[in-house]
Amino acid sequence: MTSDDTSEAPAPLDPGAIRAVAFDGYGTLLDWDFREALREALDQQGLSVEDFEAAAKGFEKAWNSVSPWGDRVDDEGKPDRGYMLDGPVPEFITTWEIWRRQFAWVFDDQGLEGDPAAGADHFREVLSHAPAYPGTREVLDALDGAGYRLALLSNADEDFLQSAVSHNRLRFSVIHSSESLRAYKPHRSVFEDTCLRLACEPAEVLYVGDSPQADVMGASNAGLPIAWVRRSEDAELAEDLPRPALAIDTLPELAEALGVPLPSAVAS
Repeated sequence: MTSDDTSEAPAPLDPGAIRAVAFDGYGTLLDWDFREALREALDQQGLSVEDFEAAAKGFEKAWNSVSPWGDRVDDEGKPDRGYMLDGPVPEFITTWEIWRRQFAWVFDDQGLEGDPAAGADHFREVLSHAPAYPGTREVLDALDGAGYRLALLSNADEDFLQSAVSHNRLRFSVIHSSESLRAYKPHRSVFEDTCLRLACEPAEVLYVGDSPQADVMGASNAGLPIAWVRRSEDAELAEDLPRPALAIDTLPELAEALGVPLPSAVAS
């Protein structure tokens, strides 16, 4: 499937063709509340805004201009999709630095005298100790016991990602961060490198993630079947995005789809 025909329906998931399962990190396996973390970062510096939701949306929008693709945006101010998927890999900057730039943008927009680096530090601390969603470790252990190779592929810096993995006692055959790869999802290269490390063809690696753009669009473009995790009731995929082979609300549903039994307490 190419980025020019993203809405085409995928072939049904064939569990027998899957040899490995690769997971996104935050929002898929690891839980964190962006708005809560942003509010805490502001509170720690004694900063208040009249419209917090507007500030939060501004923080998210700022990513378009401060991300590695910030110099390649379309007429709507969003990073060019084709460039993000298959273009030259842009010069790498850490996730921490992206956050620092987003905080600087919000402080300037809101007229606040804040410390962007302190805000980024707080995000790093929160993500370092982000809890796994219920049943995550049990599902991973069950998949490992069933013979699947497991990978973690996250847009994250090594320090806070490895800390969260250790904190939750999660185990993987391969752990790739955007920092270790020097590139971010949804670029094709990060998915291809992960498949290489797993010694599998893309069609043999089921990719599990929650982000419509970074995960669904990126994995599909690289030829991986997708299990899309809907972590909120209003989660939806735009019509021009790929359709996942599987849509789930919880990780135990993934094990069920692959025919992997779980402990009764988790399966229920």
